Amino acid sequence: MAVVAIGQQLGARGLELGRALAQRLECTLVGPDEMAAEAARRFGLDRRMLDLIDARQPRFWERLTLDSARLYTYFRAVALNFVGDHHVVIVGRVIPCMLPAGISELLRVRAVSPLKARVETVMREEGLEAGAAERRLLHHDQEMQAWVAHLMNGLGLNDPAVYDLTVNTAARPLTLISEALALMVHEIAAAEDLAARQALADHCLAAQVRAALMAHPKIGHAAIAVESSRGQVLLRSSALVPPWDELALTVVRQVSGVSGVELEIQEPPPPVRGE
Repeated sequence: MAVVAIGQQLGARGLELGRALAQRLECTLVGPDEMAAEAARRFGLDRRMLDLIDARQPRFWERLTLDSARLYTYFRAVALNFVGDHHVVIVGRVIPCMLPAGISELLRVRAVSPLKARVETVMREEGLEAGAAERRLLHHDQEMQAWVAHLMNGLGLNDPAVYDLTVNTAARPLTLISEALALMVHEIAAAEDLAARQALADHCLAAQVRAALMAHPKIGHAAIAVESSRGQVLLRSSALVPPWDELALTVVRQVSGVSGVELEIQEPPPPVRGE
């Protein structure tokens, strides 16, 4: 089946929609709790760190020590590892933004709702008064837009091009919306786009390789571009001079699913001479 990635506005009931769809498709539902637990298991992260990627912008004092690039790389690898199982509905505030565009096997959905309906949801779920709930929503929306643009090189959380479909969860019952999404998933699966399925698998493996390189204490943030094709991995970098080149190759070979790896050393750009 196609993988469904649901991005949810706060208070738009995206996780409820994901649960209804997963039950209808008889597949696994992956939400923020599952992703946080997997990130903690694989990378030794505090489970609450997921909030700094998927739920809120870090506070001033958190920014002093936060390695946002590392954190984003880890959580993107976790998300794509779940996506690689194919039989899954995955839900998070910014999940569709993390995933590759233009792949028919991946259905990227945004769950939205009018402010009034979202206020009522937040009042019910968080025990807030109407005014406090509205302020929380408006602040959260602004905060997440700014944070996604920072993390993802200017990508717009509200950009329609990020999503294949936007659904208003207050306009129709979730059962009806999940039924419509399930029909789309079945149509996508029936098309059997093997090239798209392979492209998704390549993106998943490249994300695991990038996370493995980032996690190594002697490689970390080194500028390395990673490409994957049917288990073959290509690294491009001007930073991997000996002996770091062999170290990087060794790290990549240990990633599950890698059948071969090559390194392309790029010449660094010449220094800019002052006039």
